Amino acid sequence: MIFVILRRILQLGKISLLGRILIALSGAFLLNLIFGVGFYYAERDVQADLTLTDSIWWAMVTMTTVGYGDYYPQTFIGRFFIAYPCFILGIGLIGYLLGSLAEALIDFSARKRKGLAPCKMKNHIIICHCPSESKVLQIVQEIRATERHRDTDIVLLCDSIDEIPHSLRKEGIEFVKGDPTDDLALERANIRLATGAFVLAKDPGSPSSDACTYAIGSIIEHIEQETGTNINTVAELVNERSLRMVSHSTIDSAVATEGICDRILVQEFLHPGLHGAFSQLLSNKVGSQLYVCETRLTGKPIRELQAAALKSDTELQIIGIKRGADSILNPAKSVIIEASDQLFVLTDSRKHFTDFENALLAS
Repeated sequence: MIFVILRRILQLGKISLLGRILIALSGAFLLNLIFGVGFYYAERDVQADLTLTDSIWWAMVTMTTVGYGDYYPQTFIGRFFIAYPCFILGIGLIGYLLGSLAEALIDFSARKRKGLAPCKMKNHIIICHCPSESKVLQIVQEIRATERHRDTDIVLLCDSIDEIPHSLRKEGIEFVKGDPTDDLALERANIRLATGAFVLAKDPGSPSSDACTYAIGSIIEHIEQETGTNINTVAELVNERSLRMVSHSTIDSAVATEGICDRILVQEFLHPGLHGAFSQLLSNKVGSQLYVCETRLTGKPIRELQAAALKSDTELQIIGIKRGADSILNPAKSVIIEASDQLFVLTDSRKHFTDFENALLAS
């Protein structure tokens, strides 16, 4: 009867893993106390040096099958009414409790693999949709190749898979199963405490995926405005014409994959060897990268900055300006840096530009 009651208690769906652990520990300590007190009252008259503490110690040693033998029952009541039930009930019950606890741990691990457990992470990055295992893995590896996000937690939110693949689990990615267009699924991925989100095309071969991508990005930006937090959202678009639709939304940025590979193929045909340069610029794993840097060098002509970069010991080149929505590569030498401008900098680390800027301002 006791086992049936405990089984029903431990299998209640509303009890958390921590709750089950506390129930298991409480049951073990309660039994330890009951048998210890019983042993003390049964044996205290024949064992003059026996204390209540000694009796509780005996109960724990007996229930865990350690059996030191420093204390043992000498009376009929102590042997058959205390020790015997302690052997049978105590050992069996503790084993049952530990087995139930192990079952709860296995169940919790399975729920995590299947994405049924809510995310508890903070300052993480959410990847919405899983068009392919290799694509998600490539994105994660590129993120982890940067110094800023080397240790950032990543959560995959999608409803197209039933269990997170082993290769993604090896990368430490947490999985939450759900439709990213459902705000409740985003809440389970803890979107309010996320630092950023990638919204991938659900079906890279279908331009209709862009409407779904747009909806997810808009929901995330709405949550961002509601909470007053900054969630950097990047959306992947299949159709380049969808960029106009996204430009009227509050989504931080979007990338249209249509035609990019074709353009690189043509450039490689016209200028053999450019593919290697493109590959390096587009990867965080090797070589230098392009950074978009805020600057305090307002009022200076671009030629002055480029000349200073050439003379500097810092390894960087200033190759363009981002002015509003316009990206200007190789600008005219006479262009003056305005207050809201950002600089396109080619370097190995963003810190190189910070050091360069500080040295230029100090001179």
